[in-house]
Amino acid sequence: MNLTVIVDLLLLALTLVALWFGVRLHSLLRAGELGRAWQFIVFGVISLVLKELLRLGNQFMPVPGTVFMERVAEAGFMVLLCYALWRQWSAFEFLHGRQRKRTRWDRVAKSFEALSEREYEQTQEGQETPEKEWREQWYRKA
Repeated sequence: MNLTVIVDLLLLALTLVALWFGVRLHSLLRAGELGRAWQFIVFGVISLVLKELLRLGNQFMPVPGTVFMERVAEAGFMVLLCYALWRQWSAFEFLHGRQRKRTRWDRVAKSFEALSEREYEQTQEGQETPEKEWREQWYRKA
């Protein structure tokens, strides 16, 4: 066996392991925007496996045009990988922006709570004052 065939077999084995891990991660994160991104990563790794198979097949039986098909499969992998990473970035950016808005809303809600607590305390003080005056008057009469 030639050294390039051994290297190609090793690369094919590694891409199959990457495909296995990608499918398992997609099965864990299949819901939501992150799962959608992992779906595109799995498709990209499948195109990478196709590229490695074409390269290995070219070692055993050279066919014209396989180098071009390898480049197409590699370009497909890169496009899918870039798109999947962009989707993950946009999902995290959306969640981060939403968290920022939630933090602002929490501040507003806390200020409303503090305002309502002050109003409640003032109302309680306002109710206690007439009650104190009534008790003082009642004790004076008795």
